[in-house]
Amino acid sequence: MLDKARKTIKKFNMLKKGDAVVVCVSGGVDSVVLLHVLTGLAEEYRLSIMAVHLNHSLRGKESDRDEAFVKRLAKKMGVRFVSEKVNVRSLAKKGESLQDAARDARLRFFEETAGRYKAQRIATGHNMDDQAETMIMRLLKGTGLAGLGGIPPKRGKYIRPLIDISRGEIEEYAAAKGLKFVQDSSNRSTKYLRNRIRLELMPMLESYNPRLKCDMARLARILARDEDYLRCRADGSYKRIRVRQGKNIIAMDLKKLKGLHDAVKARVFFMALEELLGSSKGFYSYHVGDFLELLCSDAPNASIDLPHNLTVYKEYDRITVERSQKPAPAGFKRVSEACPRMHLSGVRSQKRDEGILFEQVLKINGKTNVIADNGLNIAEFNAEIQNPTSHIPHPTSRSLACFDYDKLKLPLIVRNFRHGDRFIPFGMKGHKKLKDLFIEKKIARRKRGLIPIIVSGNDIIWVTGIRQAEHGKVGPDTKRILKIEMRP
Repeated sequence: MLDKARKTIKKFNMLKKGDAVVVCVSGGVDSVVLLHVLTGLAEEYRLSIMAVHLNHSLRGKESDRDEAFVKRLAKKMGVRFVSEKVNVRSLAKKGESLQDAARDARLRFFEETAGRYKAQRIATGHNMDDQAETMIMRLLKGTGLAGLGGIPPKRGKYIRPLIDISRGEIEEYAAAKGLKFVQDSSNRSTKYLRNRIRLELMPMLESYNPRLKCDMARLARILARDEDYLRCRADGSYKRIRVRQGKNIIAMDLKKLKGLHDAVKARVFFMALEELLGSSKGFYSYHVGDFLELLCSDAPNASIDLPHNLTVYKEYDRITVERSQKPAPAGFKRVSEACPRMHLSGVRSQKRDEGILFEQVLKINGKTNVIADNGLNIAEFNAEIQNPTSHIPHPTSRSLACFDYDKLKLPLIVRNFRHGDRFIPFGMKGHKKLKDLFIEKKIARRKRGLIPIIVSGNDIIWVTGIRQAEHGKVGPDTKRILKIEMRP
């Protein structure tokens, strides 16, 4: 046992001499053997070991019994003991399982303890049986290659020295060394999927292949290796195709993205999710399928809804992944999160654009804060009357525009786009539909309603940030200039 653990430690470079190691000890046979093995290697590696235990308070007196047992065990083995007691039921978020809440609490406790004591490694007792059970559980849930790679022997600070050792071997070692351990009564409950796999499915599968656990462990290594290669390829591609990123948005070049292999596209998709959310937990193969189908769709504007208030938009030459509290706007074909397997070809197309509304009078010689009907801050304008100078500013397409004040009809109105809007662009003679202007500039349909339009009487004088109009332009006879600055 000690030799097998030592071999695994060396193979994956789990430990360095002088490391401080947080050993996660629940009190069960796996963690007790792990602590015994690492204390056996402590002199060889000059390790500083501490046994840590989180009391989840889920099993009443049994939980307290486990904590007391680990405390006595740590004292007997001559290592530091650190514990914490939490009420996992109160920590669980709405819709979150107790198992997930308990896992999150454990990870937080382990990492905080490692940080407090400056430990380089966190050791857990996962073994070959856990590996096989995890792979099967993920397979049943429709995982991809990364999921079938199973539990990594080493990831960051976390190490699993027993990952190549079966539970049967661990129990034999405990018996041979006279190691005592506690039994978790919840491990016998078949209401949990992992327990049903361990108690019911695994024995049946092993009747077909007695070496199933060893074969699955080997398969996990092969798949993890392949996934690592694809992930590296995708990482380089992701950096090349990403054209914009922010706290709640990531935009990618559609043409470059479509040129990638589907396996790389899928990983790019997960990288975008991880960058926005910090994790891709809760996203599955059918989400990837919807994403790939969106890329191939003929619709110039389309979207899919994802968990965690994410929406993926396909808009002209961009694919944008955006996190928002608001539903995706009208005018898009949609794939509903409530029915994630629906194909783009079968979704409902909106018949008309709907969205937020705003319309305010522009204050002259003052500031105007434009706020939409839903409370969204659209932009701030500062409008001032100035005397002409020898240098007359050329109309800008971004944040500044100048007009002949005496040619304008007051009050000036700031509003959003309306169907049928037309204007005469600066330097042109004929009218142009704003819709055509937006298409030319590749302004996404969902963003058009957020662009402030400044109107004088019935004439549009400025499509802010895009184009000034011919109407009201400054000329040689201008006596007063109205200078308007916009800050989004």
